[in-house]
Amino acid sequence: MASWPGQVMAATQSNPALAEQQATITAIKKALPAIVSITVSETTKQKIDGQLVNQKIRRGSGTGFIISSDGLILTNRHVVNQAGDKGEYRIRFQSGKSYYAQLIDKDPLNDLAILKIFDKNLPTIQLGNSQDLVMGTTVIAIGNALGRYQNSATKGIVSGIGRNLSASNDNGQDELLTNVIQTDAQINPGNSGGPLIDLNGRVVGINVARDASGGSIGFAIPIDDAKPVIDSVKKLGRIVRPRLGVSYLTINDDLALEKDLPVNQGALISANNDQPAVIAGSPAERAGILPGDIILEINAQKLNEQNSLLQIIQKYQPNQKIGLKIQRGDKKIIVQATLDEFPNR
Repeated sequence: MASWPGQVMAATQSNPALAEQQATITAIKKALPAIVSITVSETTKQKIDGQLVNQKIRRGSGTGFIISSDGLILTNRHVVNQAGDKGEYRIRFQSGKSYYAQLIDKDPLNDLAILKIFDKNLPTIQLGNSQDLVMGTTVIAIGNALGRYQNSATKGIVSGIGRNLSASNDNGQDELLTNVIQTDAQINPGNSGGPLIDLNGRVVGINVARDASGGSIGFAIPIDDAKPVIDSVKKLGRIVRPRLGVSYLTINDDLALEKDLPVNQGALISANNDQPAVIAGSPAERAGILPGDIILEINAQKLNEQNSLLQIIQKYQPNQKIGLKIQRGDKKIIVQATLDEFPNR
């Protein structure tokens, strides 16, 4: 027997599980048209029957999503890095329509990249707001799972926010991830670069990695951290990032206790991940910042786990001046630095 719309609404209102199921289905349907699978190939010289010939070799796969109707695609940097400088990127929509994409730029700071296909009136996905995410929020990861199962969806919750850690990407390589979202929505190989959406179908994160040592521990870059990249490409045609030029550890109670620090928040300037504490020739070096300094504030904004040095710096532009409040030993000092542009990777 058919049911009237009013009956369906009443049923979902009286059954929260059914209401969430319907919201999940609606969110996926809303997002899917703008989600693409990416196949990464490279043409190399191969010796066949004693002759060198060009042969296209598939290097890997990933996922992306359309962020402008003229064909800009956001994905992970490590997805496009599966091939060398002459990589080829084949884009495929859920509808079956396919294109070759051009690499516009790779983010020198975060695991993000922008590709472009040349068409118009393409479906786009709505960007949400990751700043207000809380633990327990229902999220859905969509991507080209294992490089074979296009537009697979997994559902879970936000398990943690503001994580800073090293985790494995699709290639089994360790990445240093800062301020990422942790989720138990399964993120499989091939999901990298795909969207993490909420129940309104809006992107709150970009799937980036998983912790292979645990079950259902995945990570996504907050969409708010990607918005400066998107804006930069739309305005300038490339990714421009401001740079201070330090490596640091975000201080919390545990780190303060471990290292016997005089404060329990801020950014401890310290060599990290084979990077020096202060990069030679950088704005930080010119400002006189030293290893072991603790940056407490930037332009009166306090640094903590929810408001990291990286997040604050990205609010500014190259050539802008910032004031830094620093704890050096038992003294507090103020220094000024003029940001420059992060070099491309």
